[in-house]
Amino acid sequence: MTQRRKDRIKNIAIIFLAVLLVLTLFSQTFMNYTLPEVATQAVQPGQISPKVRGTGTVEADDPYNIMVEETRKISSVAVKVGDKVKKDAVIYYLEDKQSKELEDAEKTLDEMETAYEKGLFSGTLSDSVITRLRNGMNDTADGYQYRLRLLQEQYKAAEDAVLNLQIADAALALQQQVLTSNQAWTDAERQYDSLTPNYSIADLEKELANPDTSSDRKAEIQSMIANYNQDISQWNNETAQVDQHFAAEQAGIAYQQAFADYQQALAGFQLTTAEKEKADKLAELLLEIDLVSQQEQMAKQRQKIEDLKKKAVGATVISPVEGTVTSLALTAGEETDPESPAAVIQVDGKPMSTHFSVTTEQAKNLKVGDAAEAQNAWFYTDFKATLSAIKPDSSDPAGHKQLYFTIQSPEVQAGQSVSLQIGEAAKQYEMTVPNSAIREDNNGKFVLLLQSKSSPLGNRYKAQRADVQVIAQDDKITAISGAFDSWSYVITTTTAPVKAGDQVRLSNENT
Repeated sequence: MTQRRKDRIKNIAIIFLAVLLVLTLFSQTFMNYTLPEVATQAVQPGQISPKVRGTGTVEADDPYNIMVEETRKISSVAVKVGDKVKKDAVIYYLEDKQSKELEDAEKTLDEMETAYEKGLFSGTLSDSVITRLRNGMNDTADGYQYRLRLLQEQYKAAEDAVLNLQIADAALALQQQVLTSNQAWTDAERQYDSLTPNYSIADLEKELANPDTSSDRKAEIQSMIANYNQDISQWNNETAQVDQHFAAEQAGIAYQQAFADYQQALAGFQLTTAEKEKADKLAELLLEIDLVSQQEQMAKQRQKIEDLKKKAVGATVISPVEGTVTSLALTAGEETDPESPAAVIQVDGKPMSTHFSVTTEQAKNLKVGDAAEAQNAWFYTDFKATLSAIKPDSSDPAGHKQLYFTIQSPEVQAGQSVSLQIGEAAKQYEMTVPNSAIREDNNGKFVLLLQSKSSPLGNRYKAQRADVQVIAQDDKITAISGAFDSWSYVITTTTAPVKAGDQVRLSNENT
């Protein structure tokens, strides 16, 4: 029993020592698993190329869109995207079938002819005009102008006649007023003249009746009364003659007025007739012009139908230009759409374009007109790219710019990707590091150097701060200067935040 107890104690001691040994030997390993993992790269000489690089999709600046004006079914496609085609090369073969546009065109012509016939026999046109139109003897613009001027002159003559008669009637009315005034004045004067002898006769008769009047005086009075009566008789004869004169004048004016009324009535009728004739002839003239226009439209429609009929059999869609096929919208069995391009051709010799986004800092030293080059220049034998515009990037107007390039190359097609670089030539520097190694805080820019220290259990690594000055930089590496040795190792990336003095472990690719 005592031996078994001793064995148990011995086994426990062995296990304890073994565990202690394991903890001692692998403590460094266990601790490493809790440390941030870092990647490093040596500080080394290198070239800084302050070029701006980017990749964009090539677009055709002025592509030629091949349109098919009618809806037709595709029989087969004669080319592929990327093919070079000559002018008049076949792009599509069409099925031999009357198109919907031809059916619509024939229906439209029927409607146009019906409308033309309705206008021709609407009752507005004279028989002579109808005959002339049916025989195709259409009037000219000068003829229309002459007929319109003749209508206006005829109507103006009727208007002038009415106006002249109105003036004559006004003069006749004035003559009547003058005659009436003269007659009234003459009647008043005669009435005054007639009162004088009658008044004198009354006085003489009164004296004659007086018994005191002598016989000699009475004889004289009787003689004077006889003379006055003779004067009255003569005056009455003259008054009758004057009355006859005024009556004749009144009768003459009455006749003139009656004749003037007749002439006015006749002129008014003639004006009404001229007005109606002007309206009718003008309507006829306008309808004639409209029908002539309809004749021209029908002729064009008939020609359109003839053209569509020629295309209905053995028809093809051809390329009017020489270039490269960049897009084919249709396949066999599909129908063309008059509103959409059936194919797109990049015309030979015309430039293309591309664009990509860069930071505002990268774009600040560039200007329109700068030449760019392909990053893989060895791939091209004839390639030219020029910076054509610098515009704000709509996704980040403050931080990024869009660079637009014009590309001229027979080896580049729309839809391809092209990688460009633009900027100054590369320069050699003694100390360069990846851009990811550069850090910055309130005290300035710095790098974290990897410090190594040997121990019985292996190497231990710590991060050490080293202040630097940035001399130059491109999109990949940065040239620096600082108080540390060349070929030191700088930390580029970490799996967790690291600060100066922290212990770290190396990533597998650095071990």
